[in-house]
Amino acid sequence: MNRQVKQVLFIVAAISLVLVLIGFLPNMIMFGLGALLALWAGVRFMAVTHVGAKIGYGALAVIGIITILSNIWALIGIVVAWVLFKGYMMYANQKQDVEIFNADGSRASRSSFQSFDQVWQKFVNRR
Repeated sequence: MNRQVKQVLFIVAAISLVLVLIGFLPNMIMFGLGALLALWAGVRFMAVTHVGAKIGYGALAVIGIITILSNIWALIGIVVAWVLFKGYMMYANQKQDVEIFNADGSRASRSSFQSFDQVWQKFVNRR
C-alpha cells in the first residue's frame, strides 16, 4: 500500500473517530460530573461526624455513582479520545522526508550537502 492511500485511510479513520467522540461528548461530560460528585461527596462523607450530614453526603455519593453508571458509554468516548491522541502522537513523531530544492527549482542532490563543513569554513575564513 503506498503512502497516499495510507494517508487517506488515516484521515478517514480520524474523521470517523472524531465524529464518534462528538457523539459521546454529552455522556462523557455527565460521566465526569458524576465522578466529581461522587468523589466530593465521598470525601465530605468521611470528614463529617453528624449522622444527618453523613446521610446527606452518602445520598449525594450514591447519586454520583448512579450518574457514572448510567453514562458508562462515555468509556467508549474516552477510549476513542485516547486512540486519537496516540494516533496523532505517532503521526507527529514520524520522520518527514524533507525535499530540498536549488534556487532554479530543481531538486538538490544529497551530495551538495555532504561538504557543508568545508563550505562553512571557507565562508568563515573569507570574512
